[in-house]
Amino acid sequence: MSERATGKMTGLREAGWDFFVGFAMGTANVIPGVSGGTMLFIMGAFEKLVGAIRQVASLETLRLLLRLELRTLRSTLPWRFLLALALGVLVSFATMAKLFLWLLDEHQALTFAFFFGLIAASVITVKRQLGRWTVPAAVSCVLGAAVAYGVITLVPVSTPDCWYMYLLCGAISIIAMILPGLSGSFLLLILGKYDAVWGAVANLAALKFSVTDLGIVFWMALGCVLGLGAFVHLLNYLMKHFRAVTIAALIGFMVGSLPRLWPWQHVTETMLKKGEPVPVRFAYDWPVWDRSFAAIAAAALLGLLIVLGIEMAARRKSAAAAKAE
Repeated sequence: MSERATGKMTGLREAGWDFFVGFAMGTANVIPGVSGGTMLFIMGAFEKLVGAIRQVASLETLRLLLRLELRTLRSTLPWRFLLALALGVLVSFATMAKLFLWLLDEHQALTFAFFFGLIAASVITVKRQLGRWTVPAAVSCVLGAAVAYGVITLVPVSTPDCWYMYLLCGAISIIAMILPGLSGSFLLLILGKYDAVWGAVANLAALKFSVTDLGIVFWMALGCVLGLGAFVHLLNYLMKHFRAVTIAALIGFMVGSLPRLWPWQHVTETMLKKGEPVPVRFAYDWPVWDRSFAAIAAAALLGLLIVLGIEMAARRKSAAAAKAE
C-alpha cells in the first residue's frame, strides 16, 4: 500500500475514533448525573479537546478570521477533530435523547445502575493518570467531591422561560458537560430547563420544527459557545501548571456525583411544575434482595466493563500512535 493510501486510512480511523468519542460524550450528557467529560477522560481526548477549543477561541484565530485568511485557518486549526467530535455528539443527541428519556421514565433503577458502574470504573481509570497521591491532591479531591455532592442535593428552582435564561443555561451546562463528574443535564434539571431543552432537541431530531424549539436550541448553542470559549483558557492553564491537583479535583467530582446514580432510592419531596409533581429530594436505601437485584447488578457490571473496554481501546490507540512516530 502506498504511503498516501496508508495516511488516508489512518486519517479515516482517527476520524472514526473521534466520532465515537463524540457519540459517547453526547450519550452521557443526556443523563442527569452523568458527565460527557468523564467519557473524554476515559478515551484520552480530554486534554486534546481543551487544547483544540483554546486554539479556536484564541485572539490569533480571531485575527486570521477578520483578515479572511481562510487557507491559513484551514491548515492550522484542528477542524477535522472538532468536526468529527461534533458530528458524534449531534448523532447521539438525535438518536439517544429519546431512548434515554424513556429509559429514565420506565427503567430508572437499571439506567442509574448502568451509569453508576460506568462512573465507578471511570474513577479507577482516571486515577491511573494521577500517579502518586500528595496532600494537595488529596485536599483537592475531597473539595471536588464536596462540591459535586452539594450540586446533586440542590433543589430545582423555577426560572424565567426567556432567551437570556437559555443563554445562561447553555454557558453553565457546557462547562459541566466537559468536566468529569459534573453533569450538564443535572444542572439543567436544577435550573428547571431539562425537559424544555431535551424536548426541543428530540423534536428537531424528529424534524418537528417550531419557532419555540428553534429559539431554545439557538440560545442554548450560543451560550455553549460563549461559555466554553471563556472557560477553556482557565482549564488549560490549570491542566498545564497544576495537573495533579486538577485531575484529583476531577476525580472528586466523579466520586461526589455517584450518590445521585445509586439505583436504590426513593423520592422524599416533590414540587409542582405545570401541575405535575416533580421529584426534588431523594433518600438512599440499602440494596433490595429481590428479583430485580440480578438485573440491576448486571447493568452496573455492564457499565463497568464498557469503561474498561473503552480504556483498553484508547490505550492501544495511543500505543499504536506512539509506535508510528
